[in-house]
Amino acid sequence: MKLFLLSSFLITILTPFILFAQTEPQPQEVWEPQVAGRFYPATESVLKDQINIFFKNVPKQTINGKPIAVISPHAGYQYSGQVAAYGYKTIKNCGFNRVIVLAFPHRSPKPYRGVSILNVREFKTPLGNIPVDHEACNQLLNSSSEIIQNTQQKVITLFGTYKGAYQGEHSLETQLPFLQLALGDFKLVPVMVGVLIDDDFDRVANAIKPLMNDKTIVVVSSDFTHYGEGFGYVPFKKDIENNIKALDYGVFNKIINKDFEGFKKYKMQTGITACGVYPIELVFKLLPKDAHGEVLNYDTSGRQTNDFSHSVSYASIIFITPSKSGHYVPEPGTQDTTYVSLTEDEKIQLLSLARNTLETFIKTGTSPKFDITTNKISPKLYEKYGVFVTLKKHGELRGCIGHILPKTSLFQSVIENTINSSSNDWRFNPVNVTETPDITIEISVLSQLQKINSPDEFTVGKEGIVIRKDNNGAVFLPQVATEQGWSRAETLCHLCRKAGLPADAWQNDGMEFYIFTANVFHEKEKL
Repeated sequence: MKLFLLSSFLITILTPFILFAQTEPQPQEVWEPQVAGRFYPATESVLKDQINIFFKNVPKQTINGKPIAVISPHAGYQYSGQVAAYGYKTIKNCGFNRVIVLAFPHRSPKPYRGVSILNVREFKTPLGNIPVDHEACNQLLNSSSEIIQNTQQKVITLFGTYKGAYQGEHSLETQLPFLQLALGDFKLVPVMVGVLIDDDFDRVANAIKPLMNDKTIVVVSSDFTHYGEGFGYVPFKKDIENNIKALDYGVFNKIINKDFEGFKKYKMQTGITACGVYPIELVFKLLPKDAHGEVLNYDTSGRQTNDFSHSVSYASIIFITPSKSGHYVPEPGTQDTTYVSLTEDEKIQLLSLARNTLETFIKTGTSPKFDITTNKISPKLYEKYGVFVTLKKHGELRGCIGHILPKTSLFQSVIENTINSSSNDWRFNPVNVTETPDITIEISVLSQLQKINSPDEFTVGKEGIVIRKDNNGAVFLPQVATEQGWSRAETLCHLCRKAGLPADAWQNDGMEFYIFTANVFHEKEKL
């Protein structure tokens, strides 16, 4: 596990920088592995087997769009490899042939302002050599991202080469074996991000953006909270595991929403010790407006070692752009339909959040301002689940919209689907302000989907069901059949009609069935 001291991070920021005055031609050398045998196996067969096991342990996932960037951890594989596998398995078979890795130097002999591009011939790993994209590197090194050093009135560039940033460094190198097994052949653009100030982020991003296309993926290398005396960061001493998780998901919320200013504010308020702060802030500037983020997996070394006195957090976060087809059909999970357990306090928090969202949106047309740093949210509510929000008026349906598959954190999904149910359910007019006192809110938190071989395996009243055939699909929550008094056959007939299929289509070949459970809870009904 790597060591990262908060005090040394602050020293780096305050120390005079190396400034790139000009670009030197790079020798056509092969860059040798710096941390093989320490952070990951140095033997090809052992390394390949380890990563393939990590990939095998990742359940099948569906993302509705095109991956554009991934945030991946960089600790020793025994700690962070399984988390990293979630992001890299997601970008398999996406046709990428160029990777821009935004890493951060932990061991640089001297701090530097800007980014260091190591334009060598190849990077070597135990799995083989990776060619560097010289054309792309030269384009960055020759970019016009220049600044004037005020004290000397000297024109310098934000792009240059400082080998010291790469020597003994693991944040870039640990990404490479995963990329080799996930993508096969590709060209690398190695970017070691130093200190960036004010407009530096825009200047660097503007130089990198022309390289981003459908064949290019950006990888941001970062771990998150480094907790413990050894890291100089002990903001709390009780309920450490849950407080670390809340701290991490607070910053994840800023990241997945591409909130550059919110991220900086959260960093200042909490002192969170994420080591890839500058690469993360840089990727905010690279992402298109329609991209959104999702946390794919999360873990801590504290949980793995059962020692939270010294813990590092790891996350795999993906950014995607919307699917051009606009059609979304859920894929099954590999887990069973385990009931999602919530405490009474967590249910109350979600219902209160939904009520506040409904009333604020109906009155103002905007969602309520929700400051994650001042609202004490249960860590469970930062986890990702499928969620539906149902609105009823005097016991009658008034709107219902949700996500079958996990899309974002539970509390964010409740906010989003409360708004959608009140304004975007095509079956009803939008809820107006005079109706809100008569509306009862019901929330359904869904388990993973499980594919079944026959509709006979579907239990009415206990399980929800999804059907799909070709481009048609529909879902009923578990409570629907009970509320309507339907049998299994009646439920399936109505579900087929909802999917735009003949009522008896569920009896024909080619129909796929998925079941799930739901934790359903609601406000006291208004009569």
